[in-house]
Amino acid sequence: MRKLLVKKLSVIILFILIWISGRSITFAQVNSSGIGISIPLKDSGIAVGSIICSYPEGFTACIGEYDPSMYGVSTKDVTVEIEDTELKNSTLVLTTGIATVRVNTIGGNIEEGDFISSSETPGVGQKARKNGYVLGIAMQGYSADNPGDIGNIQVTLNIHPASGLTGPGSNLLQFIRRGLAVPLFEPLESLRYILAVLMVLISFTLGMIYFGRSSRAGIEAVGRNPLAKRVIQLTVFMNIVLTIVIVLVGLAIAYLILIL
Repeated sequence: MRKLLVKKLSVIILFILIWISGRSITFAQVNSSGIGISIPLKDSGIAVGSIICSYPEGFTACIGEYDPSMYGVSTKDVTVEIEDTELKNSTLVLTTGIATVRVNTIGGNIEEGDFISSSETPGVGQKARKNGYVLGIAMQGYSADNPGDIGNIQVTLNIHPASGLTGPGSNLLQFIRRGLAVPLFEPLESLRYILAVLMVLISFTLGMIYFGRSSRAGIEAVGRNPLAKRVIQLTVFMNIVLTIVIVLVGLAIAYLILIL
């Protein structure tokens, strides 16, 4: 009984907020689900099903892979429609729920359950092959002989950074790039990337400083005592191994910060 009352109050509050903002609301029986909100577009002619990004200059079709600015999907087929009649060049966008999304196979054939992300083709999604921001999970598969061909599949929307899609060796540069894009992340996620980038930089810096000092000392020692050349060379070799260990430990800690 209490849950039913809470749901009714939530619906009433939603209608009040819509009425105050001067927007209109429409209900429809459709296959997709979610609340479509009208937003102004920077560019006209964006196809339905395109992935929309929120850039500083305005809303438009996403133009990069794993774009952290992903906002939602342009649509005309929604369960609930909230429209601002005063907006010009506007479109309905789903940010959560199930949406029909334009995709290609540049990232490989799409299977049900795959993560979908943005691609370099404006507004078109692709299969996510590496860590980064994703749009959601594919509810249908899609394959094509030509990777550039565009099809439509249903996607459960859940925009978030996904990890575990590639190994740590291919993720280092991605981690650094994500750290540089900190203003676009949530505060907690931003802190994780900052700590990871700092750990990588500190480990490399300490490793190079230690290696430089030990190498210089070894060269000077060989000059002063040529008879102990082999012992000194072994010491330098051990210092190189220790330097590598310092760097690897730093990278491992940075990786654990990002995945835990």
